[in-house]
Amino acid sequence: MKSDSEKEAGALVLKSYGEFFKKQIQDYTILLDPERLRGNKTFAPVQVNLTHKEQILINELVTSDNLLITKVLSVLASLCSEIKELKVEAFERHFKFLAVYDEYTDSEITNQIESICFLSAFVGRCNDTLNNLCSQLFSIFTQAIVNINGIQWHYILNNIGEIFTILVLCELLISKCSLVTKWNKFYKHVHNNCKPYELDSSEEKHKAMLVAMENITKKIMNDDIVQNSLSSLLVTRQKYLGNSSTNVHSEFTNYIKNVIVNLDKLIQEKCNSENMYKCIKINSLFVLNSYLFSSSDKKNFKNLIELNTKAHSVFVIGTVFWFPEQFLQRYVPFLCAQHNKLSQTMLKARQAYLTAKKNSISRDIVNLQNISMQWIMTVEDVFSSSNKLNAAEMTLHTKVILDGLDIVSCTNYSILTFVNLHLLLGLPLSKNLLFSLFDIMEVLKSLKNAVSRNYNQIINSMDMIGQHLTYQAVSSILHVKKTLMNDKKYASKRLDELTCLVVAEQAIKGASTVERNIAAHIALSFVPESTYIEDSYVRLGSILDKTQAVISFIKSMNNFSNCSWVLWHQNILPIYFQTNFSMQLQAVKLAFFLMVLDDGINFLHETEYMFGVQKSNEFKNTVIRIINDHVIQKFNDSIESNLRLHIHSHLQLDVVDPLADNMVKKIFLLMDNLRLYNVYMSVVPSIEHYLSKTYYNLTTIVLSDWKTYGEMRQMAKLKFNVSTIQDNLPTQTLEQGLDVLEIMRNIHIFVAKYQYNLNNQIFIEKSSNNKHLNSINIRHIANSIRTHGTGIMNTTVNFTYQFLKNKFIVFSQFLYDEQIKSRLVKDLRHFKEIKLQTNMYPYKSADKFNKAIKVLGVSDDGQSYLDLFRDLISQIGNAMGYVRMIRSGGRHCCSNATVFLPNLDPKRFKDMCEENKLSPQTIRAAENFDENVNGIISNFIQGTEYFKLLVDVFAPVFRNPKNVHLKNFFIIIPPLTVNFVEHMILSKDKLSKKNKTGATFTDDGFAMGVAYILKLLDQDSSFESLYWFDSIWNHIRKEKELINEQKTKGTLQLQQTLALTEKKIKTLEEEYKLLYYSLTSARIFFR
Repeated sequence: MKSDSEKEAGALVLKSYGEFFKKQIQDYTILLDPERLRGNKTFAPVQVNLTHKEQILINELVTSDNLLITKVLSVLASLCSEIKELKVEAFERHFKFLAVYDEYTDSEITNQIESICFLSAFVGRCNDTLNNLCSQLFSIFTQAIVNINGIQWHYILNNIGEIFTILVLCELLISKCSLVTKWNKFYKHVHNNCKPYELDSSEEKHKAMLVAMENITKKIMNDDIVQNSLSSLLVTRQKYLGNSSTNVHSEFTNYIKNVIVNLDKLIQEKCNSENMYKCIKINSLFVLNSYLFSSSDKKNFKNLIELNTKAHSVFVIGTVFWFPEQFLQRYVPFLCAQHNKLSQTMLKARQAYLTAKKNSISRDIVNLQNISMQWIMTVEDVFSSSNKLNAAEMTLHTKVILDGLDIVSCTNYSILTFVNLHLLLGLPLSKNLLFSLFDIMEVLKSLKNAVSRNYNQIINSMDMIGQHLTYQAVSSILHVKKTLMNDKKYASKRLDELTCLVVAEQAIKGASTVERNIAAHIALSFVPESTYIEDSYVRLGSILDKTQAVISFIKSMNNFSNCSWVLWHQNILPIYFQTNFSMQLQAVKLAFFLMVLDDGINFLHETEYMFGVQKSNEFKNTVIRIINDHVIQKFNDSIESNLRLHIHSHLQLDVVDPLADNMVKKIFLLMDNLRLYNVYMSVVPSIEHYLSKTYYNLTTIVLSDWKTYGEMRQMAKLKFNVSTIQDNLPTQTLEQGLDVLEIMRNIHIFVAKYQYNLNNQIFIEKSSNNKHLNSINIRHIANSIRTHGTGIMNTTVNFTYQFLKNKFIVFSQFLYDEQIKSRLVKDLRHFKEIKLQTNMYPYKSADKFNKAIKVLGVSDDGQSYLDLFRDLISQIGNAMGYVRMIRSGGRHCCSNATVFLPNLDPKRFKDMCEENKLSPQTIRAAENFDENVNGIISNFIQGTEYFKLLVDVFAPVFRNPKNVHLKNFFIIIPPLTVNFVEHMILSKDKLSKKNKTGATFTDDGFAMGVAYILKLLDQDSSFESLYWFDSIWNHIRKEKELINEQKTKGTLQLQQTLALTEKKIKTLEEEYKLLYYSLTSARIFFR
């Protein structure tokens, strides 16, 4: 007995095991949840959007009691906010329009007028904003409105560089597309050829239109957007600064110097699109500074060249690159003149970059995959719950978000630069490099997919992180404000600083919008650096930037993981889809690559309205066609092959790896639904349709395989859960055979290609390209007669008569031949001479005749004249066999019809109708019925003796004295039989050989033909007088006796030879017996 303590311990262990088991079941249930198997989570019909939109005007955000500071901050904040909006508009509308312009080759310029007008207005707006901001800056320096000592100008200068960079890129993109060429052609056509009345317009409107077109041409079509902007800024500088521009120039120069130093470190640590864009910006600012202040800062220029050597190629959009040396050589040629080999240096830097990337790409991909996988796992772990976060957790979440942005931004820019530099420099991409790029794209989409899966938790964390960072920023400002207020003289001397701090604090307190961020930056810029404690200003700026980075995380992730650049490289798509998707990993990656194609379709969908052409549907249909051809169809084939090999596994000798063999099943589960934009391609219905159609078609071809394909259907259900449609085909065929009409029309072909079997009354095809031979029996003939009626029988016999008439002409010609006739006369004379001795036609004479006739020549296929004559007689016999089968088929059909009659002497319905005095129509119908019944009975009982008819019609001609040459036919029968037996032995031997051409096992048409001709010539008694078959038996007996005598003596080799000879004699005897039986049976028909 167990003690209580043991029982308690056992119960405790059992309980813990139960809990463990329950937890395992729950975990497996979660893992096997179908929803978790769906890889693409990026498509969300309904999604929470956390984008903050400011409801308060930016002027009100910087409002304070200090009117002067309020005015300054209000103007600067409004202009900086305007620049932010212009940048967004540039990248989301105008840059896309210009980048994709040459893809819409079939778009007319008239459909693009609206976009071109918007572009022209945009460039003008950028110029106005840039001039306005610069004039405000110059005014602050010259009019001493506020104390400028210690003010942080870098944020305002950065915005000046921002708006000027947009103009630089606009000019670059316009120059890289064919817009200018098309516009100038259009403008010239309208100006010279189009009259107002042709356009259904008034003279004034026509002039206004020409003026507007001329303005557009001058503003954006002359490749001088940047030059015009610089000239305008120079006028503004002279207006506001005159000759006193030292302070402004010094601020510009110092800012450029500091930015170059910082950027040099940044692009080495994080080479992403944001930092590379800053390189364009600093080059643009350097040109602006040099132009405005006629500066030739060689030191800064040298540092800038060193920076540009690292940022030698800055990708913009589409396939467009910004090259620093080309930009600087155009706008500061006097400085570039001192660097003679600047272009060569940059080219070498690009080539070195590509070489280094090619050499390290495999290693880089492995590192990228490891880093990405680690980040994805961290995201899945960190964002697993949506509870409130403490400070430490928010710090961790912030780090994860920013790390993800760094990974995806650097990866995105790396692949864009690598691909487009190859295109620009005309360098080919190897297949291995292409597949490496596909791997990188798939990594990008896997990062995006991880964010989409945890979207709700991430936006919840983003909101809390934004509030936490806002609290940190406000705390820092309060600390600075407290320090400032400790100064007793702040009210008189530092009131402006306090006002700016208060404005910044009020702006930060609220939603983390772009407008509030700009207002805070502008306000903090007007607080002197000395006011801040240690690095509090830098930390404040860092917090504000981090806040914007976190709040815009989703948008940034979408932008950086966007792979719409494949539109410009569509020739690589078929290469990807030629991948073998028989491995699990490739199948998973396919879902990510479809997300890449989604980006391309979305990009076209966003831009096609600008061109008036539906390009997205065309691209989508092309991709769908490629997927169907290279993925789904191949997958269908692999599933069918897998099932076929499984069913026939008992025939497979090699060892099969079950893991590799069943991998297709895993792929199938993973590739269940493929989504491309708004089209769903489901693999399950496709494979079901493919298997159903394939199995149906193959079963109809060979009905004997119905069981195999039935097993494959069941295996598809068990192995892949695929339900195919049952074909409902019969397990055997009710073959109707060749139709009587078809045989009748081609009787000459039929008797040559089919062979007759007398006993079974069946015709069998001589040879066929198929795996089976066609056959025709009485049932087939009966079916045809039932279809066409009994009248077809007489017509068929008439056709046979015409055929026999032609064949008998050839028959007569052969026997009329002098050589044949003379040989037959000779043999007949010889037989008469020896008749008294043996009374039998000698076997050796027949054999000698058979061999001697080959001397006369052979046909192209090696047949002698006797072979051809034998074949002629076989065809005549086949025709007679066919007539016999027609008669038997007719009687068979009639017998089937008579089963519905109670007896063969039925009552007459006409008499019964007349007795009952029925209507004339009924009596007439009864009469017709009686005639049909009588016809069936007469055909069944009596039938027609077709053989007798065919004998009677030809016998007078054959026995006519004019055809005396036919009287020796009986003497050629022995050589014919020898020839026939040789032919049958050779034909039957071929049945066991690989090459079965000419193989056969029956040919009773020969016996039928001989019997028929003997009857026509009335030579039955003459043939019997030859005692030919007795001669054969006598010859065979002698051969056996000879062999038996030799068996008792001789060597072992001789014994083996005798065994073979004995076997040959036995075969010969069997064939002669078969011929004897067939000929004897055939002659019965003609007695």
